[in-house]
Amino acid sequence: MRYLLQNICRCSLLLLLVLSGGVKAQGPSKPDSTKTAFTFRQAPWYVRSVPFSIYTGAGKTSDRVAQNVEIGKTFDVIDLGLAFGRNSLRPDTTLFLEARVTMDVANYGIFANEMAIGAGRVFDSKGSLMLELSYNIFAQIAPKLGFGITTGYYDFSNDSFDSSKTFYGFILRYGLQRTDAGGIVGLARGGRRIRARHVHR
Repeated sequence: MRYLLQNICRCSLLLLLVLSGGVKAQGPSKPDSTKTAFTFRQAPWYVRSVPFSIYTGAGKTSDRVAQNVEIGKTFDVIDLGLAFGRNSLRPDTTLFLEARVTMDVANYGIFANEMAIGAGRVFDSKGSLMLELSYNIFAQIAPKLGFGITTGYYDFSNDSFDSSKTFYGFILRYGLQRTDAGGIVGLARGGRRIRARHVHR
């Protein structure tokens, strides 16, 4: 019995030595990119603007043109931002403020497809609720500049009325470019910015 216990102890010590050697050979583990990519401080800023969009339906052009600008931060494939704009060119209370979430759906080379959902308030006399569902298709025409088209729906409602509007327009986006996988170019796994090295052959 004593001899059996000694053999078990020796085998256990040998197994521990083998396992500890394997851990040392692997080296320190890399940080989890799914956790580090969502830190607010390390996330890069972006600006997205809709300089011109027009609602479908009847009416004067000045009543059907909408514009907005959005500022926020990019968390890998998701943009979280705050948009400020107006629902017409009239000088009255058509201004709105909206929180918007935009997700990068697909990338192919310089082209990207996005889906956005938002909620905000129109600063009219009754403080109408504003909801948005839209889609963007744009091309990365420069390292930090994208240009494309957008289409979607705005829903407005308050105590006395509700309406839904379809719009079409074009967008500009200034921010770090995404890869085909949706990640951000210029960010390492640990959230640090890296510079691309050019290899000359």
